[in-house]
Amino acid sequence: MSARDHHQREPSHQGQRRRSFWGRWLMANSLLSGALALAWLLLRSGTKPSRLAYPCQQAAFSTAALAFGAPVVATLYAARQRLLAELRRPLGIAAVGLVLFVSAGVWGYLAQANAYRGPQLDPPRDYRARLYHVTGCPQDPVGDRFIGVERLLRLMGRDGLKFYQSATPSILAGPDGIIASDDVVVLKINYQWPERGGTNTDLLRGLIHCILDHPDGFTGEIVIGENTQSVSDESFNRAQNNAQDHGQSPQDVVDYYQGLGYQVCRKSWRSFRNTQVDEYSTGDMNDGYVVYPYDAQLHGCISYPKFSTLYGTYISLRDGIWNDGSGTYDRDRLKFINAPLLKSHHASYGATACVKHYMGVVTDGLGTNSHNAIGYGVLGALMGEIRPADLNILDCIWINAHPDDGPWTSYSAATRRDELIASLDPVAADIWAVKNILVPGFYDNGYLPPWPEPSADPDDPTSGFRVYLDNSLNWILNAGYQATNDLNQIDVLTAMLGDLNCDAVLNGFDIDAFVLAMDGPDQYYPVHPDCDHMLADVNGDGEVNGFDIDPFVALLSGA
Repeated sequence: MSARDHHQREPSHQGQRRRSFWGRWLMANSLLSGALALAWLLLRSGTKPSRLAYPCQQAAFSTAALAFGAPVVATLYAARQRLLAELRRPLGIAAVGLVLFVSAGVWGYLAQANAYRGPQLDPPRDYRARLYHVTGCPQDPVGDRFIGVERLLRLMGRDGLKFYQSATPSILAGPDGIIASDDVVVLKINYQWPERGGTNTDLLRGLIHCILDHPDGFTGEIVIGENTQSVSDESFNRAQNNAQDHGQSPQDVVDYYQGLGYQVCRKSWRSFRNTQVDEYSTGDMNDGYVVYPYDAQLHGCISYPKFSTLYGTYISLRDGIWNDGSGTYDRDRLKFINAPLLKSHHASYGATACVKHYMGVVTDGLGTNSHNAIGYGVLGALMGEIRPADLNILDCIWINAHPDDGPWTSYSAATRRDELIASLDPVAADIWAVKNILVPGFYDNGYLPPWPEPSADPDDPTSGFRVYLDNSLNWILNAGYQATNDLNQIDVLTAMLGDLNCDAVLNGFDIDAFVLAMDGPDQYYPVHPDCDHMLADVNGDGEVNGFDIDPFVALLSGA
């Protein structure tokens, strides 16, 4: 070979080496990026293939497929003849079988991910959820009264949502109000867990006081209901309760009002959670649970209780009050108030609020698989059958603000917030409360994200909280009711103690309004068209008088 030929071929060898280097570099980085994308995909989806439907998971899957697919296809094409020869050998046949087995598993996983999981709907764009929010609730009750819930009901009334149904209009009453004077009111509380794990019984007592204080006189009936599932309800009378007086149980509240001559009772749905029954209209008068057939989309069964009360009233949560004489139901006279507690639920679903609280309505017996079916929206489907609560009141007085704890909440672990929320929309109440009360509580207690799974993160659509909430929303919408998980569709009205000129700020401009409230009559007349005289009751004793001056000044100083 001549020197001239050598010099002419040297650049060609160098070019081949450079192309070989960059080829190996691209191959290595392609495989690395594919491996990282696949690892992220498996970690985020795990045992829940339904998460592959989320955009981030789909993007990761596409990245992994491209990263692994291109080199594999190129390699197979280049070595196609040798590969065919190898596949005829026993080892090659075994390799083909392994590939087919793995492919079948992947196909099954993806098929489960893409399986129909129930309705996938969006809230109507013109829908606006109304949410009522009270801060600074006094923890100490005033006799039978709980001042925080009275402020909440008055805030609702000023916005047009009247608590009482009455022909005589007032701040709290109107023809389209919620509670009529002869209604049967089922009050669903949380009583599965002791200490701060259940609904505040001071709030319960004050809410019953408000119902009985109907302007037309209350002649109906109040039933406190709860299914504590596998935990004994102890006759609703355990010693460690969520109240200022830890000894005040729901049974104590019932006994107190019964002693005053009111038709107030409690009903443990747990006592018949393993008894399946038919509706009253079929002739079945027994207490028990009506159970729907298994629904593959829900991975469980819808169930609801029907029961008789201490006073001989027959109630179906779906169909209403049964009149055995006429053989008919009265659904309009049955009212359902959902009174849950806001708390972390690290054990299973991230957070408990209005929607998750319905786990205390359904039964987990009788083959319903109800607890596992929560993630697929069974509680929203239940609401679609029995209709959503007539009012949700979310107890945020003491909350469990520990992302790796709950649902049980001890006295020492609870975080004091002194807030209440009310809404007709349980989903809106939940997403807003978790975002604006529970998560800030996490931060205040020193817990920074990422939080452990199942997470209560309201901003992550793959968190345990969001998965069950969003799937519940879909079933509620599918039943024809309105609800939203979009914070931009939620209008929040907040009653802040001492904000008497209603500008959402505590400052010197509230002083004149405070003086007017002090000089006003004993009735709770407003001092501003959109605000309430009761916001001047700074010491929370149910009256506006000289005893409020010092705490009002202290409130302004703190602001």
